[in-house]
Amino acid sequence: MERILRIFPRQTSYTPMDPLVRIGFQSLCLPKFSEIHISITFSWDIEFGKNLQAYWRSFGKVRLGGPAFKSPCNRFQPGKYVKQGIVFTSRGCNFRCPWCLVPEYEGRFRTIPIQEGNIIQDNNILLANRNHLEKVFAMLRKQTAISFKGGLDIRLLKDWHIQEFRSLRIQELWLALDEWERRDRFREVCFRLIKAGFRRNQIRAYCLAGYEEEPIQACEDRLKFIYKCGALPFIQVYQDPRIRTFKILERDKDFVRKWSRPAIIKTIMRGISP
Repeated sequence: MERILRIFPRQTSYTPMDPLVRIGFQSLCLPKFSEIHISITFSWDIEFGKNLQAYWRSFGKVRLGGPAFKSPCNRFQPGKYVKQGIVFTSRGCNFRCPWCLVPEYEGRFRTIPIQEGNIIQDNNILLANRNHLEKVFAMLRKQTAISFKGGLDIRLLKDWHIQEFRSLRIQELWLALDEWERRDRFREVCFRLIKAGFRRNQIRAYCLAGYEEEPIQACEDRLKFIYKCGALPFIQVYQDPRIRTFKILERDKDFVRKWSRPAIIKTIMRGISP
């Protein structure tokens, strides 16, 4: 069995932590391994990844890849490049949202073998056919604290999906409201989820900010609308993939902070009914 030493530029909530994982240049007390994989997720870490590659070459055979390098992703092995519990059951997307890199990086939508886990990270799982989704739901009935972190496309969400969600121990259902043009559909979906018994803390929604040089604060009306619909918003700042650094301007930091922390959001919105 291959023993692959996996290197990550930094530790995040998604980073696997086992004896064969190292962060950055951490090279003390290395276990036995066959080769080294350096996994880079974001484009702004590409240069750092190349520096890591140069450093780790002195320890063995090195492969540099990951989403930032558009590495092929037709298979998924739990716990290898993301922590245990996070799973993908599909790859790619057939929609061409102008701000989204998934079609370019992963291609058209396709399902892959279902693995055990409680955090579904698929980019657009609702594009899957009913047979695949029913198998995913069957797997999830054995799980707790279930989250659909990759997001549920409000254009595709059907009543039978919601009924399946009711049979699961759901922690979070993630939606998105990136364009005002979809606000009526977003409101309708939130109403159906609330009617099915889900609470605000379970209904989360990404909200795109800063796309096409739009001031980050310009999304505030959408953030407040999400809350008024009965969901909990989360700001998602757009990063131009052509720019190899990711820095939030000082004037925006406080705004981003308050719209990414549920306790602060609830304080801001106190007294506003869904």
